[in-house]
Amino acid sequence: MKKVSAIVLAICIVFSLCAISASADGVLKVGTMPLTVGIPVLYAQQEGYFEEAGLNVEVNIFASGAPINEAIAAGELDVAVSGFASVYSLANANCVWLADVNTTGGIMLFARPDAAIAQNEEVDGLIGSAETLKGLKILGPLGVVAQYMVESYAANYGLTPDDIDEVNMDYAAAYQAFITGEGDLVALNPPYSYTAQSEGYVKLCTLEDATRIELVDGCFAPAYVLEKKSDDVQLFINCLVKAIDALQDEAVRTEFTKKVYTENAIVCSDEDLAHEIADRKYIGTEYMKADGFKLGECWGPIAEFLVKAEKIFPENEANVAASINPQFVSAAVGTEIAAG
Repeated sequence: MKKVSAIVLAICIVFSLCAISASADGVLKVGTMPLTVGIPVLYAQQEGYFEEAGLNVEVNIFASGAPINEAIAAGELDVAVSGFASVYSLANANCVWLADVNTTGGIMLFARPDAAIAQNEEVDGLIGSAETLKGLKILGPLGVVAQYMVESYAANYGLTPDDIDEVNMDYAAAYQAFITGEGDLVALNPPYSYTAQSEGYVKLCTLEDATRIELVDGCFAPAYVLEKKSDDVQLFINCLVKAIDALQDEAVRTEFTKKVYTENAIVCSDEDLAHEIADRKYIGTEYMKADGFKLGECWGPIAEFLVKAEKIFPENEANVAASINPQFVSAAVGTEIAAG
């Protein structure tokens, strides 16, 4: 009897372990941030979209895109819904771009009102000149989209990165330093860019005017995940697009974003949130069905810039363009989407 009991117990343990393993394998682990890009994921979770689709989604919240890339590289996540830092995974980690989530308006370059560069007339959305820009000290983070904006802005006046002095500081520190008199210009993202505008600093350009492209945040996954969990990833993209479409209602978006920001101790006034919603459009079904839309269109020019900035190896640049796969959003919206 003891032997029989031991055998039965062993069988039960084996089945239990198999069940645990199967359950863990059935979880789709998603990494995102409590920001504009992550709001649709969290909304889909709150509204039960994943459960309705038969998905077991585990949402992991990160402070920024860099640790999301690290988690993807370590195999700790199946899907990432992230921002500019995504391009490094597309270039280096054999990942696939699945969906655009939102545009990233609100990134701007500022000068003090009495600065010589601020006295130039605006032309094509830009204020400045080669003479008044050359040699200026510009505060802001390097290796991210702010640097892309600053160096593209300079290129509009025939200047190279060697003609300006870029000082690496995160947005909060850069703005604090700028208002206390350091530096000549400052590159900012929301909400600092909105604060700078309200306090009378002169906007020299936006990211879109400086680069002539519209940057997006979005969703990507490692190629091996798509091989193993393609059906689950498709269901996830369906839910993501459904949430994005629901958030086109400004009242719904405002209420839910406030909730997420409050829960994550993100300070954002009603005025700043209204600016953010106006600047950062969600890319839903109608947006993708519009003439001329191409998935991930911004990543090619950005990859080219990052090669020049020595942030991506030249041999990896082609990986970025090759990573754009519109099949999942095409299925989600019911129309053929082109790759950028």
